[in-house]
Amino acid sequence: MWLKRINITTSEMPTSDFNFAHSNALTNALNQFVKNMDSACFKLIVVNEQGLITHLYGNLVFSKKFQLKKAQNWLMIAERIKWEKPNEQGMITLGNSVYNLVKYQNRSKNFVHQIFLISSIDIDYPWLQMALAAIDTSINAEIKDVSMQKQMDDTHQFTFAMMNALKVGVISVSTRGNIKYANNQACQWINIRRRELLKIPIKNLIPNWNNIYQLVSSGEKFLNEEIAINTADRKAKFNVTVTPILDQENVKLIGLVIAIRELENVYHLVNKYTGMQARFTFKDIIAKSQQMRKLVDYAQNISDSPSTILIEAESGTGKEVFAQSIHNASSRHDKGFVAINCAAISDNLIESELFGYDDGAFTGAKKGGHPGKFELANGGTLFLDEVGDMKPEVQVKLLRAIQESAITRVGGEKTIPVDVRIIAATNKNLKTEVDKGNFRLDLYYRLSVIPLKIPALRDRMEDLPSLIRFFLNKKSVRLQKEVPQIRYSTLQQFLDYDWPGNIRELENAIEQYVILDGEISFENLKKEARSTSPKPALTNSETSAQNEILTSVKEMERDLIIRTLRHFNNNMTHSAQSLGLSRNTLYLKLKKYNIGLT
Repeated sequence: MWLKRINITTSEMPTSDFNFAHSNALTNALNQFVKNMDSACFKLIVVNEQGLITHLYGNLVFSKKFQLKKAQNWLMIAERIKWEKPNEQGMITLGNSVYNLVKYQNRSKNFVHQIFLISSIDIDYPWLQMALAAIDTSINAEIKDVSMQKQMDDTHQFTFAMMNALKVGVISVSTRGNIKYANNQACQWINIRRRELLKIPIKNLIPNWNNIYQLVSSGEKFLNEEIAINTADRKAKFNVTVTPILDQENVKLIGLVIAIRELENVYHLVNKYTGMQARFTFKDIIAKSQQMRKLVDYAQNISDSPSTILIEAESGTGKEVFAQSIHNASSRHDKGFVAINCAAISDNLIESELFGYDDGAFTGAKKGGHPGKFELANGGTLFLDEVGDMKPEVQVKLLRAIQESAITRVGGEKTIPVDVRIIAATNKNLKTEVDKGNFRLDLYYRLSVIPLKIPALRDRMEDLPSLIRFFLNKKSVRLQKEVPQIRYSTLQQFLDYDWPGNIRELENAIEQYVILDGEISFENLKKEARSTSPKPALTNSETSAQNEILTSVKEMERDLIIRTLRHFNNNMTHSAQSLGLSRNTLYLKLKKYNIGLT
């Protein structure tokens, strides 16, 4: 009776890795097999790639001539065996005794061993077949475990690499507070080597850990809290998030993950995603007039200076546009730009908004405290708008913060150093406010190291046609409407108006004009126009500026007439009505501007 050779397949592994791991797997599998067998009835022989015996199991005894031992050359033994059929399974003769032999060899090219099972002749083949099946199962299971273990090891390596690539500190702890893992970033910030960090209870790093653990284990969230951590050389505050690790059933808490971030990086992200960033550059400033071109050049030259800048201008002139442009042109452009309107915040909140507050500073204070605008702008620019409306007691603290480059939170004692470039702005005359006793003289000198005065729109009217074009296009795109035609008479009203609200008022007027498809009434504007009051005689420079305005207006009027004619396919009647002109006047303007009908 002959037995078929039993083969198994294994998941393919690199040869070097498999050869390294399969010997132990084979030993474990055969030990398990032998443990469950009566070793007196068989002999199990394992032969390696070189033909040497590496393992012997079982107590089956052969004649002295055929005794086996480890490191013997199996091929030399096999030559003395009388095979019923050479090199195949079946009955063999060793001396005067007959035995049954079954050969097992894995089909995988990476499996280099051969296994021979020799039993006494009274052991029937069904038993041998079951024995081979048992060996097959044991080896297969062990090899699968080896393969899975390698996959797990590789997965761990990927996981460790991913964790160490993060710019976030990651620490995992057990429910007992023992640190199980810490990535490179956490070790760097805490300034302790990993092998030493793993020996430290988490409560030694985070003093209020027990409270945090109770909070998270009860199902509460612990997200983005400002927590003090004991590093190797100091106590430093970090942004901390703690997340529970649950078992596979998602029921039992088995550990926690602590994510820590440096506050400066968190503040930068907060500024970015809450809109506290500089969007404007000097390219966004419309400066056609000589006065504005000089002002922009001046602002560019002072952009990278660390000195404080004081912008004095009327409301609506674009003070923050200049402030953002200065920030973006400086070496601080990749850091935060934080703006605060000192007039828009109540007196009892302005201090905590500027300097932040610590835990328990006042009723309703956020647990863990809250950073102020100085901390959020650390490394970047702090824009203090309407600084002239700041109360005297806050002025004192602002002066101290500027002088010492440090702040103290409300309710706190620790001095926090800050590197902030300050740009202040006001629509008031601060010198007059100083004379009135409303503003501190020493703070005024601290703020006005580099003064910057933005002219009112009425003092730069040569920029008006360009501003009108810009806002017409901008509002038409935003409102998804066609750019409306501007009648000559309407354009003249824009030019004659005094614009006390400056560019902001102009922008609002243009938006109304676009919404109403050019049908807006300017009666209210005309009532306040400066043209209703006597104008003083113009100086030479003012006359020159007015000539520039007229040149720009003429260009704008010529362009407007051409576009209107095209719109109405050169229909003079409709074009004249749209422009608010008579047909005769329109013909005269065609001749004046040398516009031909095509």
